[in-house]
Amino acid sequence: MKRLASVVALAVVVLFGTMAARALRIATPAATTGTAIAIPAIDTAAAALHLAAAVRFPTVSLASGGPIDTAAFLGLHQYLQAAFPRVHAALTRELVAGLSLVYTWKGSDSTLAPVVLMGHVDVVPVPEPNLSDWEHAPFSGDTAGGYVWGRGAIDDKSTVIAVLEAVEGLLRTGHTPKRTIYLTFGHDEEVGGRYGARVIVDQLVARGVKPALVLDEGGFMGARMIPGLEQVAAIVGIAEKGYVSLRLTATAEGGHSSMPTNRTAVGALSRAVARLEANPFPASLDGPTRGMIEAMAPYQSFRERLVSGNLWITAPILTRVLQSNEMGAALLHTTIAPTMLSAGIKDNVLPPEASAVVNFRIRPGETVTTVMARVTQVVADSGVRVERLDSVGVDPSQVSSVQDPAYTLIARAIGGMTPGTPVPVIPYLVMGGTDAKYWGPHSNRVYRFLPIPLGDGDRARVHGVNERVATRDFAASVGFFMRLIVGSDGL
Repeated sequence: MKRLASVVALAVVVLFGTMAARALRIATPAATTGTAIAIPAIDTAAAALHLAAAVRFPTVSLASGGPIDTAAFLGLHQYLQAAFPRVHAALTRELVAGLSLVYTWKGSDSTLAPVVLMGHVDVVPVPEPNLSDWEHAPFSGDTAGGYVWGRGAIDDKSTVIAVLEAVEGLLRTGHTPKRTIYLTFGHDEEVGGRYGARVIVDQLVARGVKPALVLDEGGFMGARMIPGLEQVAAIVGIAEKGYVSLRLTATAEGGHSSMPTNRTAVGALSRAVARLEANPFPASLDGPTRGMIEAMAPYQSFRERLVSGNLWITAPILTRVLQSNEMGAALLHTTIAPTMLSAGIKDNVLPPEASAVVNFRIRPGETVTTVMARVTQVVADSGVRVERLDSVGVDPSQVSSVQDPAYTLIARAIGGMTPGTPVPVIPYLVMGGTDAKYWGPHSNRVYRFLPIPLGDGDRARVHGVNERVATRDFAASVGFFMRLIVGSDGL
């Protein structure tokens, strides 16, 4: 017995020594810097005023698919023409699906693959009960306290105006890119992008466009962006979860509630939803999420690196830890979210039918088809139909490489946002949806990053109350796009 205990103790010591050695060998990567990419000066005040003016147009997309204020969108288009005269003189402008915009900045070398910079001009509505909570009216476009205030100041008019500001500034210096640059601004991203970005991508693909880089919103810069990384970092989306909403419809005999049948539609539906929630999709620490953990390791404490730097043995432990919070769990598996219920017309009538809508965000490795198959298997009730809601469903995107020169260029442009202060650049699996998903089937060089340094509480302002952006941070975003465009010549 003593001999066995000694062997076990020795094995533990060797194992810990091996893990410690691996953790100690994890070196901090050389800091990426954007200082080598020279750009013209940025007029911070003028850029902020341009963004503020754009915010004043209530370009709202309604989740219900109801009528939108087309005059607001067209008014914004006219404003952009006035605010960015060089852009509209030098670039070709196309109107797509009535309200989306595509600008083409022709490069000097037509043999080079182009760059696509994406954004969207629509914003989410402002709920009536929240209006009194806004310090500045949501479509005021006020500039106060060093901020531009209003819906879209971050998501995503900041991208649209920063890109146009960057191109206008480069044109002012006489810059002509080697690669053709496409600026694509959808009008319905907040409701899926089916009539804006999807049509734009289809048209560009039909023209033979094979991008060297596609960049859309998706990642962020700030402190505590992801569990396990406290310092300021930039998280860049290298892949995007898929998306599908399924309608579960349970049927049963109707009748009077005084004599309920053994099987009711509401009861069958409730059991089906409960079974789904009780049987989550399996968690897996692989793909983009594993890459994210490994990229975080150099910036963590020694104790944390013991775990993140030894996933060969610690993956099961880390998986359990990540599953203990909503964000960590969402990174690991396909999520299940019941969102809508419908049944009955009167309190004393048994409905013959009851339905629920369940939303799934699909991790790479699974598909809309496999999700539907698993849901049908888990529900295990022939009296419950499983079908897509409005036939909408998108598989997870391809995973874009962190070794690709396009990713390196993005990292360099990020480095230029904080001169003198190295910022870790971490790959990330985007859990929400972006317009970039429509490039997924056509390119593995699609990345997602919103180049706005977010402060404490700013993430909650996106789609929330008091959305705002600091004028200095918006100027940093303009600089990011300038560096990206200039640097794309060397891709």
